Amino acid sequence: MTKKRSPILRIILIFFIVEVVLVFLSGNFSKQLEIGFEHGKFRIRHVETEYDLQEKITEEFQIDEYYKQHGETPEIYGSKKLYNSFKFLSKFGTVPFNPMGTFQLLRMLLIVDIMLLIMALFIRKTLARRPAKSQIIFELIYTSLEEFVSETLGEDKAYYTPYIVTLFLFIWVCNMVGMIPIPGFMEPTRNLNVPLGLGFMVVVVVHFSAIKFKGAWNHLQNYINPVKNPLFLLDIVGEISKIVSISFRLFGNILGGAIIILVVSSLVSFVVFPIGLNLFFGVFVGTIQAFVFTMLALTYIGVEIAE
Repeated sequence: MTKKRSPILRIILIFFIVEVVLVFLSGNFSKQLEIGFEHGKFRIRHVETEYDLQEKITEEFQIDEYYKQHGETPEIYGSKKLYNSFKFLSKFGTVPFNPMGTFQLLRMLLIVDIMLLIMALFIRKTLARRPAKSQIIFELIYTSLEEFVSETLGEDKAYYTPYIVTLFLFIWVCNMVGMIPIPGFMEPTRNLNVPLGLGFMVVVVVHFSAIKFKGAWNHLQNYINPVKNPLFLLDIVGEISKIVSISFRLFGNILGGAIIILVVSSLVSFVVFPIGLNLFFGVFVGTIQAFVFTMLALTYIGVEIAE
């Protein structure tokens, strides 16, 4: 009786064969297949390629700088007028912004908001006493985070759960959306403006909670009363450092993961290994960073309320 091969071994064998065939056909990935029409005729041929990793990184993460270096007018969004309008607006205001990067970020944030809205409407529509899989997953996330809130802040402050759940789901979807294989899709959290905005919002909620539970004067005395607290300036710096630390932790991990995936993908021509990298940095690291950011926000609230 012959022994059956394991499905995992078959998959590994298939990937290995594909890798060898691609290396052989592409000449160490110095060539690529070009498929299309030329002079009314359908053609498939090998063409030489020049791959500059530095340029690819600049194009991916500093898109405005890339087009400035090459003197091109981007047409990624299918509308020069839209790009020119953002370019015109970038000249005004105290802080100039990059038109292409800004539009790309705003577009991705809009997509994330639409995805969250569709997710919420779908789960609400399918609510039932005998829950479906989507409802079970959402209830598991909600109840798990509710337990953290109750243990950190107390049972009587479980009403912070919707805020914590919303924060976690928003960051998680932002981290996951970059895995969708659509050109132009990127993680909004790899743009520093998004983590900084989230960090600033967290600190605002922390101090609003402290004022609510301790009173405005009792809370502000820690920062404006040099008699009660001689080191009040250090406390102010500490509050600013909260924004910086919580934001840069999220930004650095997501951006670093995206750069590593791009670099390794360029070395092995997007075959085999980057699939595992995408799963690790996209799903595992993205989920962990969303959870860490959320737990830090919850801890900051707990510390201020307890003092």
